[in-house]
Amino acid sequence: MANFCTQCGKEVNAGDNFCLACGNPLKESTTPASPINQSHFDEKHARVMGKESRSTGNRKIIYIFGVAAVVLALLTIINTNSSTANPIVEEQPVVTDPAQYPEYPTEMNPVEVKVENGKIIVPVSLVKEKQFVSFNYNSSRGVIPMLAYVTGEGKIVTAVSMCEPCQSTTFHIRSDELVCNSCGTTWELDNLSGISGACQGYPPDAVPNVIVGDEIHIQEAIVAAWVPRA
Repeated sequence: MANFCTQCGKEVNAGDNFCLACGNPLKESTTPASPINQSHFDEKHARVMGKESRSTGNRKIIYIFGVAAVVLALLTIINTNSSTANPIVEEQPVVTDPAQYPEYPTEMNPVEVKVENGKIIVPVSLVKEKQFVSFNYNSSRGVIPMLAYVTGEGKIVTAVSMCEPCQSTTFHIRSDELVCNSCGTTWELDNLSGISGACQGYPPDAVPNVIVGDEIHIQEAIVAAWVPRA
């Protein structure tokens, strides 16, 4: 029985694999399936790994932001603590007219004080006149520098005259700020809360006082027991 090409209709021999007229294959191809396209596989692998890398990168970014948030929170807490108004100053009564300091520095004025009956005594009139004074208390452990000034509210603040981290014992007043002469750290004059600088947590350590007539009385025992905070 004659065989014909299914493509062009020409007669072909039974054993032919291809039509001699048009080249059409006469038998099903036994050619093995093409192997896996390696380049296609590599491309897909790269896409998958790229997604994983982006995912890993996103996790790193989230972690970094998380750490940054924690650090910011800690800094906020530290700054809040350093800026808290001093309770001793807050409790001091208003005893005189509010002081007004110029924009240029008002330096400390050294004055003499006396110690009697367990009290360090500073004349009120002297502090009112000079507004910002310094004096020394001779304790059994050595000399403890002190200061006193009139606030913008009319209170008289007495304190240990020391900024412990930089070991400065001198300050000046500029407008409504108390400034360390050594490190330049500044505090609110009226409440000793920190404004700027590295030593905000160490303003002059306030010591309570009582006004008796024309005398400022400071308990000697409180000053004698004072120790540096840093």
